[in-house]
Amino acid sequence: MNCLKCFHPHQAHEFNKGGENSLLRVGRCLVPECECHQYIDKIERIDEDLL
Repeated sequence: MNCLKCFHPHQAHEFNKGGENSLLRVGRCLVPECECHQYIDKIERIDEDLL
C-alpha cells in the first residue's frame, strides 16, 4: 500500500514499534527529500470518513 500523503510505499517508511495511528505501524518516510512525517494508510482514512 502507498501512503496517502506522500504516495511512497509503506516499505519506504520507518518502522515504528509503538505504532501511532497506522495499522501497519510505520512512521516517517525515509526517501531523501520527502517531508512526510507519518504514514497515512487507506484504512485509517476510511475510519475517519465513517465517523
